[in-house]
Amino acid sequence: MSKEPRPALDEESLKAGIRERYGRAARGASSCGEGTPCCGGDGDPVTRDLYRPGDTEGIPAEAVVASLGCGNPTALAELRPGEVVLDLGSGGGLDVLMTARRVGSSGKVYGLDMTDEMLALARANQRKAGVENVEFLRGDIERIPLPDASVDVIISNCVINLAADKDKVLREAFRVLRPGGRFAVSDIVALGPVPEPVRRSMELWMGCVAGALDAEDFRRRLVRAGFRGAGVEVTRVYRAADAEALLAGLGPEGREVAAAADGAFGAAFIRGTKPAADRCVTLRDARAGDRARVEALLAAAGLPLDGLPDDLARFTVAEDPSGAVIGAAGLEVYGPSGLLRSAVVDAAWRNRGVGRALVEDVLSRGNALGLHDIFLLTTTAEGWFPEFGFTCITRAQVPEPVAASAEFRGACPASATVMRRTVAAVGTDH
Repeated sequence: MSKEPRPALDEESLKAGIRERYGRAARGASSCGEGTPCCGGDGDPVTRDLYRPGDTEGIPAEAVVASLGCGNPTALAELRPGEVVLDLGSGGGLDVLMTARRVGSSGKVYGLDMTDEMLALARANQRKAGVENVEFLRGDIERIPLPDASVDVIISNCVINLAADKDKVLREAFRVLRPGGRFAVSDIVALGPVPEPVRRSMELWMGCVAGALDAEDFRRRLVRAGFRGAGVEVTRVYRAADAEALLAGLGPEGREVAAAADGAFGAAFIRGTKPAADRCVTLRDARAGDRARVEALLAAAGLPLDGLPDDLARFTVAEDPSGAVIGAAGLEVYGPSGLLRSAVVDAAWRNRGVGRALVEDVLSRGNALGLHDIFLLTTTAEGWFPEFGFTCITRAQVPEPVAASAEFRGACPASATVMRRTVAAVGTDH
């Protein structure tokens, strides 16, 4: 599983650098007139060609030229009249003002930003556009200044990668969404291992690139935060020439970093849904202290305990709102193969999406570990696991390391059905 990218500077220094960069962009946009090319991001490979002709009609030019995004979440979020929308890192207000038209006078849009100059620019653009159903808020995306369950949709445009603690951002997004609310953002994702020179580059970090999460890691973090239907759809791949444009002025060092970044990053549309209130459970890595409860769940369901690791390594547990463990699932790793085992849910919580969430998390863990296949044995769920891409196979088709596991050696009866799933590509969801 990929690790959280760490900035070259501490969190406060990173934020100071971001404020300076985006403050400079806001001042530049404020000083330009409509049609003046010097202010915009037309030469920036990340920000160019994101909006179709007509998308920005009626929007002040200063909002357009101050846009530093990597996509167009307003076109992908399926916004509806009357919805309340929050834009994380709203900048000069372009996406907020476009969204305000989509949700209409019966809806509302909040824009959240931590840069004073951008907030001032956004409010000026709101006045010029004559839009009333908009409110711009000052604050960090790690600490959203809105109450629980207060918005229907969260959008964002190439901002989450600027956060040092992305898990906290996703947890906050989940908190402020209403049950059934949607997370629909554009951001940069890593498409493979990120070279260390790129990770160290503050210029690329503040351009949303060096701080990028691996695409599957991003998806898994959404699941861990509580989202369902998580998906990552890559919309553009960046090449070395694009990185050189971002690092213009750094000379040979910039060219070296750009070459290392060739094909390593892409823009993506990232989505997820907050489940209905009665399905709101929390997933987390299991701890050794969970063992007794997991054993009780397995025993109640008639599932074997053989080979259950003492520390529950690579197990995920589900907690109800009170913190009680109500489900579990584990992954055993054997070279390029994995074994899904001990998928169990408390009887009172069955048929409420908990089992699906646990299986999705284990499959996502397998993706992040680079596994090729995941196997399982079942006596009761042959008709359910095909929904996740599993197909029936014979025991003879199981690799020897997996076949030698405690589960295959005797924990499950010989009559158990054997199933296999080739680990899915990034962006699929079951």
